Amino acid sequence: MESLDISRLIAGGAIGGVVIGIIAAFWLKIKLVIWRIVSVLIQQIEIPSESAHNAIIAYLVKNVKRSRFYDRMYGAMYEHTRDGNFGLVPYEYFGARSVLFWKGMVPFLFNNEIERKSRQGKGDNNNNSSSSDATKVYSTITFFRGSLDIEEIIRSACSDMNKTTWNANSEHEKAKNRFVIHFVPKRGGDDDDYGTDSNGLPWYQTNSYRLLSHATDQLGKAGLHSGKALDNLIFPRRVKDLLREIEMWRSSKDWYRQRSIPWKRGWLLYGPPGTGKTALARAFAEDLNMPIYVFNLAEMSNHDLIKAWNDMMVNVPCIALIEDIDNVFHGRENVSRKNQGMQIMMNNSQKNDHDGGDKSRPMTPLTFDCLLNCIDGVERSDGIFTIVTTNDIAKVDPAMGQPRQLPDGSTEFISTRPGRIDKAVELTYMEVDNKKAMAKRILGEYPNKLEEMLAFVEKFRDLQETPAQFQERCAQIALACFWKEKEALKLAEQLLREPTASSSPQMEVKLKDAEAATNQELQPSQT
Repeated sequence: MESLDISRLIAGGAIGGVVIGIIAAFWLKIKLVIWRIVSVLIQQIEIPSESAHNAIIAYLVKNVKRSRFYDRMYGAMYEHTRDGNFGLVPYEYFGARSVLFWKGMVPFLFNNEIERKSRQGKGDNNNNSSSSDATKVYSTITFFRGSLDIEEIIRSACSDMNKTTWNANSEHEKAKNRFVIHFVPKRGGDDDDYGTDSNGLPWYQTNSYRLLSHATDQLGKAGLHSGKALDNLIFPRRVKDLLREIEMWRSSKDWYRQRSIPWKRGWLLYGPPGTGKTALARAFAEDLNMPIYVFNLAEMSNHDLIKAWNDMMVNVPCIALIEDIDNVFHGRENVSRKNQGMQIMMNNSQKNDHDGGDKSRPMTPLTFDCLLNCIDGVERSDGIFTIVTTNDIAKVDPAMGQPRQLPDGSTEFISTRPGRIDKAVELTYMEVDNKKAMAKRILGEYPNKLEEMLAFVEKFRDLQETPAQFQERCAQIALACFWKEKEALKLAEQLLREPTASSSPQMEVKLKDAEAATNQELQPSQT
């Protein structure tokens, strides 16, 4: 009897093994049949666009109730705060894990397909040769058939994202701080690349992030100066008056379009290093509450620039700052690629590996024609104010634009190539009046030193100094005076505590050193 039970057990195990083998062999077909049965009640839609993925998850998090039970993801990024500090900002990030939402009493599931496939791929050594040809799916939404109007969700999500980036002139958006500096390509480590989108918004202003310790209006770069940024820069009146032109351009979108004139401008700022070209561009952006995109062309290919330029278009009006173009192009020749071409190719390969892109796509170094096409090509760059800076205008190709010479030999602002560069503005060495104004701002607390500096400026009226050079001249003296005051205060406190210390040799040395710290002879060689 016992042997009969064992034989039955063996027979049953064999039959079970056969059944398991059959199921394993036909599992894909069985799964397909099961899904077709289930799909009568359940529907799943795919989202093959990263921008749509980001817009939808941001909309759902903001407007739809979500379950308390889901896989959470937390992190922290370094960010500036309005009080001038810089530190880690903790957050919860949505979109990288599956989240269960509720429409009334009916649930639906938002799932990140990229993350799910990445996890599966870690343990899957089988290469599917057709996978590279398949459509890339960023996320899916699974719901009971008929319970969700998915098209309405997509329309509303895109509409919300567009309102956030388009309505920069509305009263609501004017109240927001739009001034933010975007570096292209991005600088820093992995934090800069994680969770970013092409909508041009700072990461903390998107609903994909739930801030844990800060409010949105507490984050962002603080102004470098009190009051208006431009008021704190020392430039001739002819330069400061240019702010009014940018301000009028910013608010004249309808005027341009009614007359079929492209709503864009381009300026070339040229002059020696230290004359304030970059500071002027930043001041324009800060005072007019516009984002500024700082392009490092030496690290970009044609593909990189075209993509970044298109991404910038969703965040207009904005300023595109191309710094030191003479370090990248001598005429039409890209001189930076000689030393950096290999590095660009390595960076491009790493990006392809990270993004799962086409590794066989050849790297195209940035060409001058591509730059011209972005600034003024087939695609109109409406809403972009382009500022190009150069230390050596002789290296700028005439196709970009040059200062226009009048018949009498004088130079005017209007460029030789309006449409690309409309104005060519020279920033040169400081004028005597500007030096006096800067000296009063920095040394105003120390009348004796201010009088000495004003006399120095009058004595050397022809001394050529950039704003950076003259500012440092004044700052060295002001700092010495400030440190002397601090040292005197410390000595006074010490004397109050120890009255007998005033006659000690060490104290006499300290007093003499503090006095000598500000008795500097002003000479041109101090620059």
